Amino acid sequence: MATFELSPEVRWSDQDLLGHVNNARMITLIEECRVRWMHEIRAGHITGGGLLVARQTIDYLVPVMYGPELKMTVTVKKLGNSSFTVNTRGDQEGRQVFDHDCVLVHIDRDSQKPTPLTPELRAVFEPYLQD
Repeated sequence: MATFELSPEVRWSDQDLLGHVNNARMITLIEECRVRWMHEIRAGHITGGGLLVARQTIDYLVPVMYGPELKMTVTVKKLGNSSFTVNTRGDQEGRQVFDHDCVLVHIDRDSQKPTPLTPELRAVFEPYLQD
């Protein structure tokens, strides 16, 4: 299974009063990671930008802290007919700190309705599909 890894710069301003990375900032960092992955595999060019973030969940296992390197790893958890689930795992100091799932729906930009994933999209996502 292929993975995409990114260690985003966690800024001092991303933390809250306890030194934890603020939860809203975490979603932004995860989005940046997902967008960079999509750009690398050229998925945005294939979809024409027709993607809707339908749902996202995050489970924090321990606080994400400002300071230590944060490594994010992207895989695909599920491929559906018109949607797919991207999983982003966060690790810091050798342990998992969060698990994030994002359900993206492929939509027709004109009608704004779900449309099946094309064979070309499936081909770029399948190497990242979790076993």
